[in-house]
Amino acid sequence: MGNDHTTQPHESDDRAFRFRSGAVVRAGWLAGDLPFLTRSLRFLLRAPADDLRAEFGLDAGDVGVLAVVDTNPGVTQNDLAASLVLKKSAVTRVVQRLEKRGVLIRRRSTEDRRANRLTLTPEGVRLAVAVRKAMTARHDTWFQDIAPADRAVFFDVLFRLVDHLAATVPPGEGGDED
Repeated sequence: MGNDHTTQPHESDDRAFRFRSGAVVRAGWLAGDLPFLTRSLRFLLRAPADDLRAEFGLDAGDVGVLAVVDTNPGVTQNDLAASLVLKKSAVTRVVQRLEKRGVLIRRRSTEDRRANRLTLTPEGVRLAVAVRKAMTARHDTWFQDIAPADRAVFFDVLFRLVDHLAATVPPGEGGDED
């Protein structure tokens, strides 16, 4: 239960951080705080994500661009930026880098000459397949103690939340640098 200076007991009070030292720290209401949990996940996954990119000679943003273009051949650069919640300038840098590497092709749209359409080269498709395979192996390790159905629900809810929040950002605004 809580002390006079704490909030009322919460349904997530049984959640706790367990450390190698054996220490246990109750999470309290942080167990239901999305910004805290996503920041923690981002920190905890940073090194494995860096290792994955290094394994394939990729930089920040490259994996997302490869994945979206692989799944959506001909996607416009603007739609790519919006789908990845990246600034257009950041996507331009990634596209130029991947184009120079020979894994991505950028062509002027025939419908709208102001837009660029993106596709992967055969080498880009091979790279995307290899990255996806390596990423899946990492996910399998991270989720080894979580039931497949729970894993599916986790990603479904997380994707729906991102989709909902992204829909509230006006076109051309927001976005991350990497």
